[in-house]
Amino acid sequence: MRKTLLAILLAFVSFTTFAQRGGNATPEQRAENQTKTLTENLKLSEDQQKKVYDLSLTRAKKMQELRDSQNMDREQMRASMETFNTELSKILTVEQQEKYKTMLEDRRNNRGGGGGGGGPRN
Repeated sequence: MRKTLLAILLAFVSFTTFAQRGGNATPEQRAENQTKTLTENLKLSEDQQKKVYDLSLTRAKKMQELRDSQNMDREQMRASMETFNTELSKILTVEQQEKYKTMLEDRRNNRGGGGGGGGPRN
């Protein structure tokens, strides 16, 4: 009985964590979450927040399309992230760009140095 209860509890915690990370989030929710995270970490101005939201929404919609397609193309996902980072750098100040690069490096290191270079997750 205890083992079953523990298994159910662990499954619930795992599902809750997945949902909080944006597992079932709409593109709009993903864009809001990413804008909020970048605003908190990079101290974005109101104008920057609007531009970052628009950029994030465009990317979130593209990523949703790729996820929904039958063959998730990792190259297209990587290209989408590179485009996002290029466009984001045009919005950020030099100081914010440096901090963003540090955030990306920290994120990659926390994932065990693994591959695909995404922006900060929500």
